[in-house]
Amino acid sequence: MIDSRGQMRIVEALLASGIIAVAMWSMINLTRAPDPYSAKVKSETEKYCYDFLMSLADREVYDEVIFNSTGVRQGWEGLMKNVLNALLPANTLYNMTVYNMSQKGDIVEVEPLGESISNASPDDFRLAKESAGADITYTTRRRWVLKIHLELAKRW
Repeated sequence: MIDSRGQMRIVEALLASGIIAVAMWSMINLTRAPDPYSAKVKSETEKYCYDFLMSLADREVYDEVIFNSTGVRQGWEGLMKNVLNALLPANTLYNMTVYNMSQKGDIVEVEPLGESISNASPDDFRLAKESAGADITYTTRRRWVLKIHLELAKRW
């Protein structure tokens, strides 16, 4: 028959083995190298976002969609959503926010110009494997300074 000290040594050895196994499993999963494919996809998506925003700026789409002869167009968000739906691939989730930047003294104020334009819920972006965004600053013909943020993700 095994005495009580021998049983205690066996229990200690099993616990120590379990702690070591959990520590090794944690270390392997936490120090895993990032997936090079997803890093490349994120980089390409960021570049695509920026290029897309710049192509709209080059064609003065922001001037045409957001403004009319009297100032900010009512319902411009719906027009911009139509533009984005037409130009972006069908399996792409997007969220665009346009900010008006104005200077008051030494402070630059940034406030949203209308509502965000999106074809997805916040949960869709949270669940997307790869998403990326870009910002540009755009000066309109009417001398408004806009900060335009676009976030893209693939719909899986």
